[in-house]
Amino acid sequence: MTHRVASRPNEMASKADGTRPTDAPFINSSIVSQVGDNLETITGGTTSTPTALMPPPADSHWYWLGDALVADVGGKKKLQVVFHEWYKFGADAWDFGFYRALVATFNPGDLSSPESIAPLPSKADVQWGAAVMSPEQSNDGYTYIYGVNDAPVNKKMRVARVKGSNIADASEWQYLNAEKGAWMYGETEGSDITAGIANEYSVTPHNGNFILVSQDSTEAFSGKIRMWQSCDPYGPFGSWVGHDEVYRMPEPGPYGTCEDGKCFSYNAHVHPSLASGDRWTLSYNVNNFDTTVSPEGAHFRDPTIYRPRFISFKLISTGTLRSKAKLSYSASSPSSAPAFACRPNLPPIAGTFSMKAGPPCA
Repeated sequence: MTHRVASRPNEMASKADGTRPTDAPFINSSIVSQVGDNLETITGGTTSTPTALMPPPADSHWYWLGDALVADVGGKKKLQVVFHEWYKFGADAWDFGFYRALVATFNPGDLSSPESIAPLPSKADVQWGAAVMSPEQSNDGYTYIYGVNDAPVNKKMRVARVKGSNIADASEWQYLNAEKGAWMYGETEGSDITAGIANEYSVTPHNGNFILVSQDSTEAFSGKIRMWQSCDPYGPFGSWVGHDEVYRMPEPGPYGTCEDGKCFSYNAHVHPSLASGDRWTLSYNVNNFDTTVSPEGAHFRDPTIYRPRFISFKLISTGTLRSKAKLSYSASSPSSAPAFACRPNLPPIAGTFSMKAGPPCA
């Protein structure tokens, strides 16, 4: 059985002509369970009147999802999903902010509601759970919880870890302080590391290395998906200038592929469960600045705008040994970042792409 966690259903209810009715339900969280070739979308509410899997905790509040992992909780396998609580504070479409992070623990045999909900650290206003790496992936006995120190542009990465795989006990979390080169027990004692990541990203082991993939946030609403690499799951992550662009998302901006020129793309990350050898799959989301609720509104006129896009790509060895000199570090990385010690592994570059996407915004 495979569970895929989504911030909202991938398909919105559509009419026979392909448009979306203005009264179609719209929810903020669901889980898709896959058994063989069968897919089941699990939400709150009923089939005819679905609601969010995690109901809003208060008026003008809602949950969006972070990453998830299968954890060992008291000797039993549980699905732990990070939820980010957001709230609306004004009338403008972008007048919303981050409130706190939670982790919901589900019984894999019954995903209709969580068994427990625990608060995650939120004192430093970091969005923890943008990505999670299990001990099986890190290979050092720790689960790594990656966060975002948010900003309009040039967002910063933070890293925490916990021994084992249960992330619900935040008292056991340790926070990386890159300047001190140490793990701290106070959340506010952690520090930013790699700059330029987005609100969702992925860190994936590959041939003894760790590959960070994210939308570039050094410019607002960028279409660029970039790659960084490290020998350790906690960095430092360096990018090889001129070889770090994995894919250029075609939808954003006035010259993008959306007909009204109002689309933006976001939250690119790799799906390790879909990898096959050096062939990887990433996805990203597309949205539109037009939030009008009417038949002429972008999302009602063309529901395909909101479908995720999937990209297949390979990592190809360059044929030269890696050296620190080839990698560029952001200002948030420690200036004394050690030279890479994981030779003779070769640094990958991104290449040979083939796109698997939903219908274009025509």
